[in-house]
Amino acid sequence: MPYSYARIDHNPLCHETELVVNDLKKLAQQVGLLLLGKHRHVASILAAKNRKIPSSTDVMIDRAQKQLSVTTDIERWKRDGWLFQMMTWISVRLEQPGINLISQAPHTNPAQHGIDGLAIVLTSANTIKALIIAEDKYTEKPRSTIKEKVWPEFKLFEKGEFDSQLVTQTTMLLGHLDDDEIDRIIENDIYKTSNRIYRVGITPIAVHSSAKLKKKLFKGYDKCVKGPDLVRRQSLTFSQPNIRKWMDDFSSEIFDFLETQRP
Repeated sequence: MPYSYARIDHNPLCHETELVVNDLKKLAQQVGLLLLGKHRHVASILAAKNRKIPSSTDVMIDRAQKQLSVTTDIERWKRDGWLFQMMTWISVRLEQPGINLISQAPHTNPAQHGIDGLAIVLTSANTIKALIIAEDKYTEKPRSTIKEKVWPEFKLFEKGEFDSQLVTQTTMLLGHLDDDEIDRIIENDIYKTSNRIYRVGITPIAVHSSAKLKKKLFKGYDKCVKGPDLVRRQSLTFSQPNIRKWMDDFSSEIFDFLETQRP
């Protein structure tokens, strides 16, 4: 696996999973395939299933490499956030082994609007066990970003403001089920906030180096996602001394991998 994890319960506030990259080249290969639209292939790799990599065209590879190459801060921020979403997409699948998980494909462009990450955990009876809603922020200002951008979004989800969007995207993900099963899921499962697991992906800075200080980073989580169930309030943290340099180096690894995929 490209990752290892440390898990911390910030009881009663939230549950944290700290992500550490162990194999940068393997991760670059997987993210590179996601950039080429091969999310189903990557899902198979993560499930330890051997599949031949489908071919890509030079145009696809050129476009992906162009998207990795940035010249302004705004371009860099958009690229970095986009790649971080792909990293967390991979992580969700690795964190949930041996279950029936169906996840939304990663965004196809930087700064694309919509839910950053959506995944469904199905029971053996094809009911929803959990609906995972993720917001991922790759930023040097983690606390203010969480407070001003993530908590308001989660509050709106809890109030049902985005239920129509959840119905649309969930039913698309469950297209392999028959109409009656999907109708039952909409009626019985999608609107249940108790089924929803929220996850904020964030990049702590040096002042949040200890578990105690990182807990302060998530202050207010229990105010926007209420209730005693700690599992509903999740966080994924990825710490680096310099997140921009790390992503520049990672982008170079992805760029080189993409070159190997030319026909």
